[in-house]
Amino acid sequence: MAHVTYDPWDLRPGIWGIRNYYTTLEERAIAGAVISPGYIAMTVAAAGLATAGLLLNSPAAIIGSMCVAPFMAPSRAVCIGSIFRMPGVAARGLFKQVGGLLIIGTGIAYLLTIALQHFLGGYTLTPEIALRAIPTSQEFALNLIIAISAGAAAALALTAEPRRIESPWGQVLDAVIGVEIAVSLLPPAAVVGIGLAFGDTDVATHALLLMLLNIVGLDIIGSGLILVIRGIRRRSLEQEKAIRTTTARTVERVPGFMDEGSTINVTLLSASEALINVIVRRHFGGEVPQTLATTIGDDVHAQTGFRSDITVEVIPLLTHNGLK
Repeated sequence: MAHVTYDPWDLRPGIWGIRNYYTTLEERAIAGAVISPGYIAMTVAAAGLATAGLLLNSPAAIIGSMCVAPFMAPSRAVCIGSIFRMPGVAARGLFKQVGGLLIIGTGIAYLLTIALQHFLGGYTLTPEIALRAIPTSQEFALNLIIAISAGAAAALALTAEPRRIESPWGQVLDAVIGVEIAVSLLPPAAVVGIGLAFGDTDVATHALLLMLLNIVGLDIIGSGLILVIRGIRRRSLEQEKAIRTTTARTVERVPGFMDEGSTINVTLLSASEALINVIVRRHFGGEVPQTLATTIGDDVHAQTGFRSDITVEVIPLLTHNGLK
């Protein structure tokens, strides 16, 4: 078994020393592209809050809508899916993002405004609406800076302190960045619907343009650029998967091997070194080769070129199938 070392201060492009890091990014991207009932419900609630806040000229209500809006996940799906060359994931994430904003956000704003004008009347374009509807060049630049900064913060949350992402603090950080993302996307989408309800196509067009440019600033200039600079590449994902696949083929030869409950964790230390932690569950009885770890190391090196330190834990189990 080859001995490898890990320097935590290694500044070469790439994220090293985090277990299953690149496959976790892939899983997050795939999950972020899924349109769920919860996503739809949260977007509807956020759109209602944003519409009421804009018509009431209430910054507090608008901020509340940003806290509810679930646009962090689809943005992540777009930028990670693009970098990992997963066009289906990126396209679904973009549809989820834009569809949630225009179909749900704009639609709810339009219907609510029409209903309020019909039954109550007296509503006008407020300063909060005008801020997104007819922005000056100065306001436009600031909105774009907000979108780019939010995207950069989202990318840095994944790469600057990657160990925190799965912790409670990481989840709080995700929520905070999600609010920043909603700042640049949800209010303009609601203003599109309000403008259409008032019959003012200029308001709707300007707000739509602002929202679309903010999406570009958020997904590409902010998030995507930072991830590329930090060294997130499809090659690292492929290497992590190749090591896991090679290891799986080796452990499957263990007498009595059970796929359910067996796990393989891969930690890339550099572009040529890795740690592999294997938990093998198997039926009780038979002998496990004492050279299993060495065999895994030899197979991984032969198939991927990686040198690795390997830990193997074998758990024998007694099972009874009484459900058939």
